[in-house]
Amino acid sequence: MSKTLDLSLRHAQSEVFNSNKRFRVLVAGRRFGKSYLACIELFLKAVNRPGETFFYCAPTYRMAKDIAWKTIKKIIPPQFIRAKNETDLKIELVNDSTIELKGTENAMALRGRSLAGVVLDEAAFMDTSVWFEVIRPALADKQGWALFISTPDGTASWFYDMWCYVPEDKTGEWERWCFTTIEGGNVPPEEVAAARAQLDARTFRQEFEASFENLSGLVAVSFADANISPEVQDLPVLPLLLGVDFNVDPMSGICAVKKGDVLWVFDEIIMTGGATTWDFCEEVQNRYGVDRRIISCPDPTGGARKTQGVGTTDHSILRKSGFTVSTPRAPWKVRDKITCVNTALLDATNTRRLFIHPRCRELIKSLRTLTYAPGTGLPNKNLGVDHAFDALGYLCLQVFNLAKPENIGATNYRVW
Repeated sequence: MSKTLDLSLRHAQSEVFNSNKRFRVLVAGRRFGKSYLACIELFLKAVNRPGETFFYCAPTYRMAKDIAWKTIKKIIPPQFIRAKNETDLKIELVNDSTIELKGTENAMALRGRSLAGVVLDEAAFMDTSVWFEVIRPALADKQGWALFISTPDGTASWFYDMWCYVPEDKTGEWERWCFTTIEGGNVPPEEVAAARAQLDARTFRQEFEASFENLSGLVAVSFADANISPEVQDLPVLPLLLGVDFNVDPMSGICAVKKGDVLWVFDEIIMTGGATTWDFCEEVQNRYGVDRRIISCPDPTGGARKTQGVGTTDHSILRKSGFTVSTPRAPWKVRDKITCVNTALLDATNTRRLFIHPRCRELIKSLRTLTYAPGTGLPNKNLGVDHAFDALGYLCLQVFNLAKPENIGATNYRVW
């Protein structure tokens, strides 16, 4: 079958599709059309190689189903399909080839298969063993091909090492491409421009410009002296916004008000010596009164956790103290929390929406000194300065209507 579906691909996608290299690496921005390209690739290759097995792999089974299952069923004409298995995410073609969608969270379960081709979607977010210990050996006997597609995930990863290897390849089997979101042709320029105001500069470069950003050094890369202002003050006519990190020692609270689109952090409550959540709530009320409307934005896990071991959850204690609890049911991703704080400090349009009074010394110390753990994209908890940052992060995530990169343009729910 000829590659007549080239007409449905945009120029940048076609460039990758038309390459005859055995191993191809595509780094691209959000909404480039990577997964659509992957589905067309798998279908046409499966049609042209009867009786073979092809994998589409994503970091999890749920991602594989959500990203590609509907798309691949839509692009394959019914006359090519012998059978579909909705549970196993498997399509059998009339030429005896099969296309299977897999999650790689349990990579060892994929061992022992013989593959003619594979797409590794969001490969940067898979463990290194997926490729080197499972997929690469599975391609050996069929001399199968592989297409790696992903947004970047920093420079401390196997995927970045592979990206750097391609120009040094002496076999002639490898090729690589890097395209921005706009070059994909699926997102209008004005939508990308709007994203600049919803993301910090580093995240914007990574997610929309397909830049490998080094996740090392300071976590709060957007923080500067310009975010510190003695003019920040409490405005008692507004609700008190309270970011809360439930740590036994210290327990941390960040006090703020939102004036228009700007968050003023005017106080911090850092309690040591084994203070309980009840003690924390009492301190808040001693400072700001029992009649003040208080909207607490705590660690989401406090809805189930009993930090004090007294038979009631931390969230329940907040509510019994008269506080409104504003938090999602599921925990935030660490990456989202970091992105949100940095975006509030300084977004990609050079706008600051977060200002802190100099009296908040522990928070300022946290923003100035918290670094990533070596070789990871996670804050270094061993430094002991992460709790104030976490409390601020929970507050920012609830206060600011900041979209995830993949949801730019969607409407986000705000709790007040």
